[in-house]
Amino acid sequence: MSTPAGPAPFAWAAYFETGLDDVDAQHHKLVDLVNMLASRAMGGEGLKPAELERILDALARYAQHHFSAEEALMQQVGLDPRHLQSHGRSHQEFITQVEDMRRSTDPARVTSVLYGFVTSWLSFHILDTDRSMARQIRAIQSGQSPAVAYELDAGVNPDPANQALVQAVRRLLGVLGERNRELVRLNAGLEQRIAARTLALNETNQELRQTLGRLQETQARLLEADKMAAVGQLAAGIAHEINNPLGFVASNLSALGGYAGQLLDLAGDSDRLVQGEMPRSAWQSARARIDLNYIRDELPTLLAESEKGVDRVGEVVRALSEFANPSPATGIWSGIPELMDQAIRETAEARPVGVDVVREYAPDLPLLPVNPTLLGSAFRALLENAALALEGKPGAITACLEQRPGELRIEVRDTGCGMDEAVRSRVFDPFFTTRPVGQGRGLGLSATYRIVRQHGGRIDVVSTPGMGSAFIITLPLVDTPAEGGP
Repeated sequence: MSTPAGPAPFAWAAYFETGLDDVDAQHHKLVDLVNMLASRAMGGEGLKPAELERILDALARYAQHHFSAEEALMQQVGLDPRHLQSHGRSHQEFITQVEDMRRSTDPARVTSVLYGFVTSWLSFHILDTDRSMARQIRAIQSGQSPAVAYELDAGVNPDPANQALVQAVRRLLGVLGERNRELVRLNAGLEQRIAARTLALNETNQELRQTLGRLQETQARLLEADKMAAVGQLAAGIAHEINNPLGFVASNLSALGGYAGQLLDLAGDSDRLVQGEMPRSAWQSARARIDLNYIRDELPTLLAESEKGVDRVGEVVRALSEFANPSPATGIWSGIPELMDQAIRETAEARPVGVDVVREYAPDLPLLPVNPTLLGSAFRALLENAALALEGKPGAITACLEQRPGELRIEVRDTGCGMDEAVRSRVFDPFFTTRPVGQGRGLGLSATYRIVRQHGGRIDVVSTPGMGSAFIITLPLVDTPAEGGP
């Protein structure tokens, strides 16, 4: 077997030679084999099963010829039995290793083990055991007894540095061999693991896509359900707000119809009395059946209540229209602190005893072009809502005004019951209220929302159940017109 071209790990040199021609020839072939395996390994080219079989056959022939020749030579010269036993054991270990590799069914693993094995054999058996054998043979040939030759060779103390290096290399080759075998095992199963992992990821991705599809469907259904719930709440509120006035208007109309019938009947009787078709006593009897004084007092009340009911329905319709399509507010340059103070005074009676109102106004706040009537009603709605949140208990309502870059911040906060997320998300919806039926229409905060939008601002709410709420209005700042300007 020829040595491949190019650099080789082991170049044949004098330190390989034992001085025994037949032994050195066999060693030379082994060096060529090691270099060929190293060249294939460095090139990333593995051994085919047929090549591997030929190499293992060559090693078997090497063992059969070389070991028998060496052992016959040692017997012939008469080396000490102690060396013969250890040397023979190493030969037997070589044969066992070759047979183990032959029985393996994994060519990749055998290639890795084979390279480490022959390299170790070349480095440690030939350069150590075989050279020790050659030294003892020469000592016996020079007249020493086998025992003395063995003792003298055993007493040879090589350079400690070389000995340490040999031991280090031996351990290193062992570690590298084990690492190489582990890499071979890992590489052998890597593709299978990648395929299995890819399949698992594909299955997971498919499950995720299906789950995402289901979540999207669920989200769409929830959004639709939420819209329907909001529409239902709005419809229920509208129905409540309209049915109440329509109810007493209908009742009043029924009463008015009855009164009108009685009065028309009496008017007919009067006509017949005048025409002489009815005796006066009969007309007086018919007149006595009707309480004209009661009807005279009741008619104005019924008509006034009916007008209020119709106005109430009109107000609900206007509120809905304005909420859906807010129009810009007509601006008058006004001081926001003055509007808040006025709202605080106007809502004083709605606040229970023990409620403190705290004013936190920054100094020198600018005027804003606002509709003072609308914005004042928005402030009153926030203050009234804060008072209701206290649920009749002592607490505090704070009105905070401050200027920030490009905007004026107005905050009304309370120490009341607070709101959960469900209530907080719908607090500005028309007709939404948490108060008992008949105690609130649910239009105050929705009107506030509309008014703030009309002024080009925004309103937000921050609330925690049991810890109070804060309604925050931000209005854009506008440059005050120069004196004498429009």
